[in-house]
Amino acid sequence: MVATPKKIVISGYYGFHNSGDEAVLQSILIALQQHAQAAGIEIEPIVLSIDPEWTSATYGVKSVHRMKLVEVRQAIYESSGLISGGGSLLQDVTGSKSIPYYLGIIKLAQWMGKPTFIYAQGIGPVHRKLFHPLIKSVFRKCTYISVRDEQSRELLLSMGLEQKNIEVV
Repeated sequence: MVATPKKIVISGYYGFHNSGDEAVLQSILIALQQHAQAAGIEIEPIVLSIDPEWTSATYGVKSVHRMKLVEVRQAIYESSGLISGGGSLLQDVTGSKSIPYYLGIIKLAQWMGKPTFIYAQGIGPVHRKLFHPLIKSVFRKCTYISVRDEQSRELLLSMGLEQKNIEVV
């Protein structure tokens, strides 16, 4: 009997053809595949992308449009969990919409009872202090948090998250 693949939704700045973010996605997909093989399970990644056709063709994975809430909600509902991964997703330098978007995706998964993982994120800068309690509230409920540098960890600690819950990778 063949086990049903575990669906994992991956959220990030994907499909915008930004080489750094696309490299992060590639590394997440490789790491997932390696861990799945070691554990003897099959994982089916589902990537949230602005250009799902390109993302599917480029990486050979299922992809849904990141701005189509019905598709995003369905993908998360059918999944075993969510990875919010890589890059500087939680910052307000490029605008005030990034933080609410990415926290909203994570919170949606949490509302559905899915484990949520923050993977190698750069946090900040976050100039709008109103975002601090929102980030803390959502991150407190994450199964795993890793950040890419000490400054990101320090910023999360300043927001009131506990040090033992944050890994620098």
